[in-house]
Amino acid sequence: MNSIVTTRQSLVPTTITEMELFAEKLSKSILVPKDYQGKPANCFVAIQWGLECGLAPLQALQSIAVINGKPSMYGDALLAMVRADSRCLGVHEDQKDGLAVCIIKRKHSDGSVEEIKRTFSMKQAQQAGLSNRPTWKAYPERMLQHRARGNAIRDAFPDVIHGLISAEEAQDYDEPKDVTPRQEAVAPPTIETLTSPKVEEAEVLPEKEEEPTESIFDKYLENVVPKHREPIVAESFTLFVPNKQSTTYQDPRNYMDAYNDLLLAVRRASTITPAIRRTKMKELEQENADTLKILPEDMAKELKEKRIAYNASLGIEEKENG
Repeated sequence: MNSIVTTRQSLVPTTITEMELFAEKLSKSILVPKDYQGKPANCFVAIQWGLECGLAPLQALQSIAVINGKPSMYGDALLAMVRADSRCLGVHEDQKDGLAVCIIKRKHSDGSVEEIKRTFSMKQAQQAGLSNRPTWKAYPERMLQHRARGNAIRDAFPDVIHGLISAEEAQDYDEPKDVTPRQEAVAPPTIETLTSPKVEEAEVLPEKEEEPTESIFDKYLENVVPKHREPIVAESFTLFVPNKQSTTYQDPRNYMDAYNDLLLAVRRASTITPAIRRTKMKELEQENADTLKILPEDMAKELKEKRIAYNASLGIEEKENG
């Protein structure tokens, strides 16, 4: 039985499997922000973060922004979350002569009311080197307002915003520098290492069960032909499927979408056991090892992580079904 529930006319997944399928669908839409297009894992995290903050899935994707690799939330959404909390007794904002003020009143469990007042001035913006940024030059009053508001919200309701900062403030931070230590130079191979047999660590695969009469790939692919590999040429990405005709794409994104569709088809093939589905997905990855090497690193990594995530969910499904 489908257990997706609706809240305010919004679909809300209630299991990991439903969340994966929901995020997969949304990531293929051009109606979601660009940071989430083609990135189901990012959609998954944003939706979960939004649910913890009381936001519906689509509202979360529109409100949560990924800036410099970190999630943040637009200031208007943060303000809406605070005002929706029953402990908030009012928010007052004012601005005059280059000074923005935000006052928030919060009621505590003992009945007392605390007033949190935070300010941010143009002088502070100049000292921090913000006043020369394009956004600050174009909308100085608005940026001052968001800074004062963000400081007040963080101090008054940190338990409501779950550590998120405003997207307007996050845009002012420089992208973090890569401080990863450089690896030491590797000595050139000797004649002994070049001539010695190469031993690779084999990945332990689940014990294969008896194959069903109809292959999972037979069900989702047409044009059944003997297995055939075409050479990979520059700027082309060939999708290999066991015992099927290969397909070559010029755009790596198209290759990734087709690979994703195959993974999803195997994951959802409930007519075969989880163990066989895990094996099928691993075989697909092995068949495409050469193409994955020339695929952009972030895409190849995402495809591998998706297979691992599907494997984990299949393991859970297998335990639940005994």
